[in-house]
Amino acid sequence: MEDELSSPVITSSLVDRFSLVGGGPIYRFQRAIGMALPDRRGVVKRALLTTLLTWFPLLFLAVIQHRALDSQVKIPFLFDFAAGIRFLIGLPLLVVAEAIIDPRLNRCVKHFVKSGLVVAGDIPAFEEVIAKINKLRDSLLPSLLILVAAFAPSIWYHQTELLKTGISTWHTVATARGDRLSLAGWWFGLISLPLYRVLLFRWVWMVFLWAIFLTRVMRIRLNCIGTHPDTCGGLGFLAEAQTFFGFIAFAASAVVAGAFQNAIAYQGATISSLKFLIIAFCVLAVIVFACPLLVLTPKLAKVKRVSLHQYAALGTAYVGAFHGKWIQGSVAEREALLGTSDIQSLADLSNSFSVVRHMKVVLIDKKVLIGLAIPAILPMILLILIATPAETLVRAVLRLLI
Repeated sequence: MEDELSSPVITSSLVDRFSLVGGGPIYRFQRAIGMALPDRRGVVKRALLTTLLTWFPLLFLAVIQHRALDSQVKIPFLFDFAAGIRFLIGLPLLVVAEAIIDPRLNRCVKHFVKSGLVVAGDIPAFEEVIAKINKLRDSLLPSLLILVAAFAPSIWYHQTELLKTGISTWHTVATARGDRLSLAGWWFGLISLPLYRVLLFRWVWMVFLWAIFLTRVMRIRLNCIGTHPDTCGGLGFLAEAQTFFGFIAFAASAVVAGAFQNAIAYQGATISSLKFLIIAFCVLAVIVFACPLLVLTPKLAKVKRVSLHQYAALGTAYVGAFHGKWIQGSVAEREALLGTSDIQSLADLSNSFSVVRHMKVVLIDKKVLIGLAIPAILPMILLILIATPAETLVRAVLRLLI
């Protein structure tokens, strides 16, 4: 996308600085502490900081209340797979994903202009779409809703946690008046878990925002051509970029796999009993991150329909002229057939029509599905390998080989 043969110079700062991450109250706070894009080192520092704020305080508080390795607790803190994976793997990945996904979406937006999909006369309309997206991104309301959705459940957390019976965890301590939340349990419910939710919900909002952007861009005039070699009218680069959302799918899948591992290790669950949940999560993850590409379908369908009509008309005219000259023409004209370019032109026209006929109107193809499914499935495969006895795995492999 960066080395187009014809690349008009981009003078629009709106196009150059497009970012789904770079706006809103949450981003301004990140800028204030010096840990925001475009400073990638700052993003890495923020990933480490989130771990310091979420996992290490839990470890410290669990240690001082003997909930880190206490054998009297069925799920001590250091053996809680869900908590460890959520705050040591999932949460940092959600932060680092900003430095991976956002620059690629920025290049996609630039490519609309560089490639000529948005011609010079339509750049103002394209800028207007970006300006409206920036306004939505910078709005206070989405950030407030994210914060409320992340922190509101903490109001009832102490009640719901204590209602869980049958398993003693590091979340609670026994007192003369009954079980009470431990210090680590309070920190988990009021700080650690809400921070994780903020990052997760913010990514859900940004995926939705990207879908809105694509929807509005499809409404302006685009120079999509049915014979484009990507067989997507020139929009194939968007499918490639969409697969990078698999990074978020991997982070979420790792957290869910950690919760499943807890259920297997401490609650008697089995892979067989969880298989439908595993499959449902992987399918849902792929659907959520692939869906933004569906907004391109009406545009691509129109381009294909118009192109088929145009090339059908061109084909009729050319074939008619070819037939009149070489089939119905005089003997003298037919003698000059050897070496003529007319036949090659006829073949080229046929190839162009074939490209249009095979043009995709749905960009969610095998490559996109695999690109999103593999990150979602990998943690689940690891879960299955860990939870399945070695003897069973060996037998299963032998059955496949023999």
